[in-house]
Parts: sequence; C-alpha cells; structure tokens
Amino acid sequence: MAARWLLLAWAGAALLAWFVPWPVLVGSGLAAVGSARYGVLVFGLGLLALIAWRQGPSGRALLAIALAGALHTLVPVASLVDQTPVFADRVDCRLEGKVVGLVDDRADRRRFTFAVHAARAAHPDDSVASRVCQQLLPSGRLELSDYTRPPERVELVAGVSYGLTARLKPLRGHANPGGFDYRRYLFRHQILATGYLRDHQPIELGRAAGWRAQIDRWRDAARSRLQESLAVAETRTAGGPLSAGAALLHGLALGDRGELSDRQWEWLLATGTNHLLAISGLHVGMVAALAAWLVRVGWGRLPISRGWPAQRVAALAAVLAAWSYALIAGLSIPTLRAALMLTILLLGVLMQRRWRLLDLWLIAFVLVLVIDPYAPLGMGFWLSFAAVLLIIVMIRGRDKLWRPWELLRLQWLLTLGLLPLTWGLFDRVAFASLPANLLAVPLVSMLITPLALLTLFLATISPAAAAWPAWLIDGLGEGLFAVLGWLVAVFPDSNHAPPGPLALLLFALGVLWLGLPRRFPGRGLAILLLLPALMVGSSRPAPGQFEAVVLDVGQGAAVLLQTARHDVLYDAGPRHGRFDTGEAIVLPALRALDVSHLDRIVISHAAMDHAGGLASIRQAFPQAAVVGLTEGQFGISGQGMPCRHGTEWLLDGVRFALLRAPRGSANDRSCVLRVAGQSESLLLTGDIEAAAEHWLLRHARLDATTVLVPHHGSSSSSTAAFIEATGARRALVSAGFLNRWGHPREPVSARWQAAGATIWRTDRDGALWLERGRVRAERSGLWPFAWRRSAWVRPLVEP
Repeated sequence: MAARWLLLAWAGAALLAWFVPWPVLVGSGLAAVGSARYGVLVFGLGLLALIAWRQGPSGRALLAIALAGALHTLVPVASLVDQTPVFADRVDCRLEGKVVGLVDDRADRRRFTFAVHAARAAHPDDSVASRVCQQLLPSGRLELSDYTRPPERVELVAGVSYGLTARLKPLRGHANPGGFDYRRYLFRHQILATGYLRDHQPIELGRAAGWRAQIDRWRDAARSRLQESLAVAETRTAGGPLSAGAALLHGLALGDRGELSDRQWEWLLATGTNHLLAISGLHVGMVAALAAWLVRVGWGRLPISRGWPAQRVAALAAVLAAWSYALIAGLSIPTLRAALMLTILLLGVLMQRRWRLLDLWLIAFVLVLVIDPYAPLGMGFWLSFAAVLLIIVMIRGRDKLWRPWELLRLQWLLTLGLLPLTWGLFDRVAFASLPANLLAVPLVSMLITPLALLTLFLATISPAAAAWPAWLIDGLGEGLFAVLGWLVAVFPDSNHAPPGPLALLLFALGVLWLGLPRRFPGRGLAILLLLPALMVGSSRPAPGQFEAVVLDVGQGAAVLLQTARHDVLYDAGPRHGRFDTGEAIVLPALRALDVSHLDRIVISHAAMDHAGGLASIRQAFPQAAVVGLTEGQFGISGQGMPCRHGTEWLLDGVRFALLRAPRGSANDRSCVLRVAGQSESLLLTGDIEAAAEHWLLRHARLDATTVLVPHHGSSSSSTAAFIEATGARRALVSAGFLNRWGHPREPVSARWQAAGATIWRTDRDGALWLERGRVRAERSGLWPFAWRRSAWVRPLVEP
C-alpha cells in the first residue's frame, strides 16, 4: 500500500507540473499571477504540503517523492525553454546532423525532423544568426520542410547524417478555439525552431551512430519495401493506386499515417475508430501472444530445452517480440505503454509472482512519465491509459467475458467511458462509434493487422511475395472505409462542441459510475450527473448584443459574428496549395463554438486570402447564403449575392450594414460590414485602401468602438482621416506571422495608437475575442503554460 501511495504522489506531481504556470509564478512573483484561480491553486498546494509535513516521516517521504515528480517534469521543460532561441526574423544556418524518424514525403513538399550536431551562421557577419545557430547545440531538434520538386529532390534517409543550409523561423502556431495547437505539438517533440531548406542538394555525411538511428534506418528500409510491394500489387491488378491498402499497411505495420487521405481520417474520427490506426496495446499484445505460442509449441522439440521451462522461455520470447514491434512502429505512447505492461506482467511469470491489474497499470503509467516527461502533451497518452483503466475497472467481477453478450457490453461501456475524453479533446460525439467498432475492431485486429505484419515480413525478403497480401489488405480496407463512410452518412453529425469543464467532469463521473458492476449501489443516480452536459448549451450574447472572434488564419481573414440566436461569418480564410484554412482552422473553430447553422457568409472580395476556404465551409453549411460573390466565383452557384452598398438587416436586435465603394481596384471594392449592437460596434473592412476610405468617409457611417484594420495593416490603408472617423478604441489586425509584406506596417500601427486605439494582432496574440465590451487573446488560455512568454510581457486580456 505504501509503495502504491508513493507512486501516486510521484505521478500526480509530475502531471500537476504541466497545469501550473510555474514560469509566471517564479518570474513575476505571486502578486503578479493575474488570476485568482492560480492563487487558490498555490494556496491549496501549500496547505497540502503542510498537512503532509505534519504527518511525520511517512508524510515527509510522500512530500519528497511528490517534489521529485514535479522536478522530473520541470527540469527538462526549463532546460528546453532556455535552449529555445528567441529571435524576431528568419535566419540562415549551415547545419550538420541526422534525420530523425520517417520523412513525410509528398508531391508538394516533404517534411522531416533534423537533430543538429553542428551549426553555424550561413553568413559569418550575421551576429543574430550566429547566436541563434549556436543556441541549437547540443542536439537541438528542428522541423524542416523541403519544397523542391520531386524529380529534383535528393533522397533523405532516416538515421543518416546530412549537411544542409536551412532558413529558420521562430516557433509559432495558429491559436484558435478548437484548432490544432501546432506550437504544443512542437514543444511535445522538443523542436527548437522550424524552417525550410535553402539549398536543394543536402550532402550525405554517412550513417549516424546510435541505436535509435539504426532503428530509424530499419524503419525507413521497411517502408521502402512496403512501397515496392504496393507498386507490384498495383501492376499485377492493373488497377488504380491501392490507397486503402497503403493507409492501413503503413499505419499498422510502421505506425506511419502519412498515407491516410483527409477523407479517410475524417471517417475514422467521425466513427470513433481512429484509435485503430494508432498501433495499440491490443496489436502489441497480439504479436507477443503469437510469439509466445510459437515458442511454447516448438520449444520441447529442441535439444537445449531441458531444464528450461517452456512457460518461462515463451514469456521471454513474448517480451522480445513486443519490444521489437514497438520499436519498428516508432515507440509511440500506446506501444510503449503496452510493451511496459507486458514486460512487467511477464517478469512476474518468470519470478512466479502475480500482479494486480491496477498496480500493473500504475507502474506502467509512472514508467512512461519517467521515460518521456513530455508524454502528457499528447492525446495518445490520455486515451491509451484511460482505455486500459476503464477495461480494468469494468472487467472486475465479470468472469464470463468470453460470452458474446458480455463482449458486446464491454465494447459499449468502453465507447461510453471514453466519450467524455474524446468529446473534450476532439469536439466530437461519435454516434456511430459502437457499430463501427464492433465491425472494425475484430476486422483490423484479427485479420488486417496479422496480414500487415505478414506483408512486412515478406516484403523484407521479396516485395513480389508481399504483393498479394498487400492487395488483400487493400480489398478489406476498401470495404471497411466504405462501411465507415456509410455510417457517417446515416448517423447524426459527430461535430459537437463540448460542455464546460465542470459539466464534462460530472459527465465523466456519471459514465464511470454507470460502468461499475451491478453490485455497486445508486447506479441510477449516476444519470443525474450526465444531465448538465446534455442539457446546458453554450452561452450566447443577450438580445441586442453581439460577440466576435477574429480567427488566426495567417495572412487572410475570417471573423465569426454571434448574436443571441444567429451566426454570421465574414470572410473564409486563405488557401495555400493543399493547406485550406477553411477546413483546418475555420470549421474546427465553428465546431468548438457550437455553430450548427450559418445564416450568412459575407466575403469581402474574391481574393484567395479572404475566400480560399469558402468551398470547405460551404460543404459543411450548404444552406448559408453567400454575400459578396456572384455565381461562378469560388464555386458559388445559386445562392451567391452581390454586395450592395446600403443593404441592412437586423438579427436579434443587432444591425448589420454593408458598405462598398462603387469603383476602384478589387481591394477598394471590398465589401465592408458594420455591426452595431446596443453598446458595441464593429467595422470589418476587408482590403480597402485609401481611395475607398475617402469615398466611405463621404457616403457611409464609419464610427465603431472596434475596427478590423484595413488590408492587414498595409501602408496603402488606414489614412489619418479614416482612423479619426472611426473613433475606435481597439484596432484588430489579422496578419500572417512574419508575412513577406511586413504587415502591419509600423507607421500604420503608430497612427492607430496615436488616435488612442489599442493594437491587437492575430500573428502575436492568436484568435481575438470581442466579448462583453473587451478583447481577449486565445493564446493566453492555451495549455500548457511553459512557453507562453508573451504572458510575461503584457496582459492578453483587455482590462
């Protein structure tokens, strides 16, 4: 019992360290925390430490273990933050190092992780570059891209060292409600900077040393063999690309999701089956069980078997097989957790000791945190350990799990038990999860995964021999994805904003209570805990009021406007090649903000940075009327309406008015939208320039408490007369990070500030929320807090 409490104290403190803004507390003092909840948290921690200290030696030991757990997280985090270079603009570095992990190779670009061994400035007289390049040492990691056309690319092999020149950029990611936190992803993988290759001919320096580099080379070679097998299968069948086979084969054999299409990934998410493409503990256990069975069957026939019990030799073989599979699959958190649990369990077999399942789970939990302190930043960590804990809790007292009804019930309880976590992490309720998993789990685990491993084994011998199982996997995968697509179409839409943290916590407790065995009392009362999450919707503005969110879409614009019962979108975000911010940023934000119906989409003008994401948004909201585009522009048909100056409409007591100059450039003819509530007004200006501003001064009402700065802060806009006419207290800028035009221009910012307006920028602050008469920045609320250095510089919430 004492050991269990010590493990819990260590793990709890190691996790809690991620949820407390320690840099702010230490760097600014307790008086400058800026939020009452952090003060309460610090007070609570101090009170718990005092109670533990007064418990005598046992309490002090518990406190010491907890402190060790917290330091185990904080020390590497502090070291990483200290090593991460802080610089304002791009720098060129000449680098030597190795490629870590598999290269994500696509037609438009390839991306890879690069571990630096030597670095210097590409131009010796550049002092800033010299400082930044030197700070990458020792062994700093970079996320690099290569935009060279495929025929001209030099092959990059994982686990091999190269010399190259890269242009590095400071770490940054879009910060939006419901969006993917790229900055957290980079921090989780200990990336110090991102960038792209400046020279298109990296110089190979030979194989990198170390066992990790050797495993990377094995994985790279295995992927090449699998690709050759798929090519042979495509030739033999005379069909098209084996897209489903490639996605499943690479995902299940190597843990590589690079072959998954966007549609396939969406189907997996919407049906709650995405866990199957992350090599799970079930797959690791299956490989270990197969190895143990083969050894146990054949061991007695070998001359050396005397004196070595078959059970112990089989256990050792299972451990070796589990770790081999986990390593070849990239040693993700689920595979690491499974390999650790299996190792501990089978060590008990070797030592003739039985483990309690909860103790086994707890030891594996602590060991994962010991090995990888950054693991809690990944969703796979929480999903993997939560699923195993639910299974352990639910199988207690049930000794007839082999019956089909009990297996069905276990799958239902597991789906329901993970619902609060998946709802909170992905903003989804996968209504099709139960039927989809009942089909996909046995099909993938019992048939497709063994075939994938067989294909991998045959491909290492002869790609031609592996072609037929690869073709079979493609056929099974096509059928699986067809069924998943049908389930997505039949069941209700899975996109639903999660409730607040308290309601979600009560929902999780209620679900856990319902999943307990029948002998536990009061299970009917657990339904009451579910009601707040199911019945309480998201808060909306009062009638006559509105709220706005200027999304962080880079060099472009997308603004959501919400009244008491209606939603309007102004601009749809840019599209750059394959990266569609409408799909990647705007739609997840709408989902997180519980937008189920868009009344109108107002497009300022037909430019890619303002309308590029429209097609994706229209696909999700086909009923929304589009204002500002005519039929044929950006795929609009039927519902496109031109922007006419003077058009007005009223929604829940909030007045919307369209303003538009009749002549001039495309920028000058941008559709301007003025939104006026009872106490606030907002002017959304598109890309208007000086000529349009002068025309609007004479023909329109421009006063507003908040203005979206015209043309992203270009020097061709924001004339002094226009700024004075608006009388704005807040100037919001939607601009891309380190954009090539230098928006917002310094003179423009100075003019707005001289007029008494506070400048807020999406490139610096993330998405900007205008609510209840003040502005707050999305970046201020992002977890974890270790690198949110901007919080030390200035408040990210308007006082």
